[in-house]
Amino acid sequence: MNRQSNVSIKVRRGFMLGIVITILFFLMGLTHVGEAFALEYRVYGYVIYRSGEVVHVPYLPLYLYMWRVSSLLFLAWVIAYIAYIIKPSIVIDSSGIIYGIFYVITHYIYLFTIGANVVMYPLMYVLFTIGKPLIYLDWGQVVALITIWRAYVLYRLARGQ
Repeated sequence: MNRQSNVSIKVRRGFMLGIVITILFFLMGLTHVGEAFALEYRVYGYVIYRSGEVVHVPYLPLYLYMWRVSSLLFLAWVIAYIAYIIKPSIVIDSSGIIYGIFYVITHYIYLFTIGANVVMYPLMYVLFTIGKPLIYLDWGQVVALITIWRAYVLYRLARGQ
């Protein structure tokens, strides 16, 4: 077996690992585990933003589900690259690419379904809810840039360059 096919096999294993764990995270997003750590119980349900006001709803809004999933994916992405720094592995690197791709997707679904106005800038965004605008570092863009770089490195490695 040559080096290129060995790399390709490891990349496929990492992609499969990443996809399986991502599917588990989508299922875990349906659980209410996070509410066990809340300071107070959600008696009133959840809130959404409509036309500049807060509306209480009795169901789990899509943005909160996406926030749960994207938080899990971000954590997996960070852990994958900490593990990769400690002991470089093609499997870990390629699973980190999957976590990064799905994190970016769920992060932006979360942002654009929250109901508040969002203004995007390079590496940051401004969220207009109630009161003053909130400025955030856009981890979606940061993760996207690093994920593209890691995918390029793996592509070159698989091609033997």
